[in-house]
Amino acid sequence: MIRRTLGAAALAALLAATGCGRPRLAPVSGRVTVGGQPVTEGVIMFIPADGPAAVGAIQKDGRYKLTTFKPGDGALVGGHKVTISATTVGGGSMVEAASLDEEMARAGKKGEKWLVAGEVRWVVPEKYSKPDTTDLKATVSGGPNAIDFDIPAAKK
Repeated sequence: MIRRTLGAAALAALLAATGCGRPRLAPVSGRVTVGGQPVTEGVIMFIPADGPAAVGAIQKDGRYKLTTFKPGDGALVGGHKVTISATTVGGGSMVEAASLDEEMARAGKKGEKWLVAGEVRWVVPEKYSKPDTTDLKATVSGGPNAIDFDIPAAKK
């Protein structure tokens, strides 16, 4: 009898030590807008002080749903830094190698055409895309969370 009790206690300790008790998650969804207009693509990330980050793709209507371990499971309960990365890239162009770099022209590449990528435009300002420069924060509570972000439109 004592041997069974010790065996059950050892098994319970082993399960606790191996992390069978995952961190507490809660579903998180919301909408990302700039000046009230939906951001139509990009990535949003919730970064806790300790533990795995949650990530979500921003859909055409600006909506997102976070995932930490499996699709749609949400984010850790507690406080998070939030990053949002959303860009567009203008059309590229074909240019002669000589106009790109004199060295390429000297290397016998003169007359060849090279594709030059278009300009990257930040839909959501770049400062929000990095954990060390964003000032966006969110608190995830138990149960479903609807957390929207409306980024101010850039002044023209």
